[in-house]
Amino acid sequence: MANVAIDTVITDMDGTLLVKKGDQIHPLNKEVLINWQADGKKLFLATGRLDLAILPFIHELNIKTPVISCNGGLVRDFTTGEILYKSNIELDLVHTVLETLEPLGVNYHIYTTERIIGPTNTGKIAFFNELNKTLSENEQVPITLTTDPFSVLREGEFPLKVLVIESDLEKRAEIKAALQGLPLSVLASASNLIDIMNEGIDKAKGLTYLADNGYINLNSTIAFGDNENDVGMIELAEIGVAMENGIPLALEKADKIAKHHDIGGLGLFMQEEIL
Repeated sequence: MANVAIDTVITDMDGTLLVKKGDQIHPLNKEVLINWQADGKKLFLATGRLDLAILPFIHELNIKTPVISCNGGLVRDFTTGEILYKSNIELDLVHTVLETLEPLGVNYHIYTTERIIGPTNTGKIAFFNELNKTLSENEQVPITLTTDPFSVLREGEFPLKVLVIESDLEKRAEIKAALQGLPLSVLASASNLIDIMNEGIDKAKGLTYLADNGYINLNSTIAFGDNENDVGMIELAEIGVAMENGIPLALEKADKIAKHHDIGGLGLFMQEEIL
């Protein structure tokens, strides 16, 4: 480890950088990563969330680098507001996904380049609506409640991800089976979340974009994550680190294991292994 010169950190948010509730960066992680950037090194965020839903964290960490969101479906530069890369799901395919899911009675959200759309104030929408009560106007998550998402999409607004909220393991398997055969990536981002993007889209895709366009050198990059949607990124980076609380697949594919996210495992690993 000491022989590998690491100058770039890329980290997942939920289950990795944040505490369990998902509304706060662990204080140790924040301290370590702010000092990391102060030393002239790079920090990137890679999340299953829509980037507009992590603005408080972007500001808190003073992120100036492009952000990977929607599991690699979107890369946006918040210093300019420019979308550098997107893999939007064609509307016909979104229709097909929702029609396929309808008989299963699942709860869904649609993440677009501009907001989160869903039929009810439940799941992540309820979580973000509650957070919005405490956030300044420029950090609030844009949310639209409607049972007809296609009627509210604006010109130049693009669907990036369909998020399904389902805790029952058997039902989750049924949902994944129903979507088989469609040109989609279907990945778990938490124990009750199924993320649906275009085929081939994951965080490794976003990381590859950054590497191909000169933002990072994979040979000097360390990646942290905990779930299925992080596995490709963990494998692609020079050092891939899974959190102790991660799923078995992430732990299997990782080069190293960090302690639990709720005790600042990322920060502890950086202090012990990298700094």
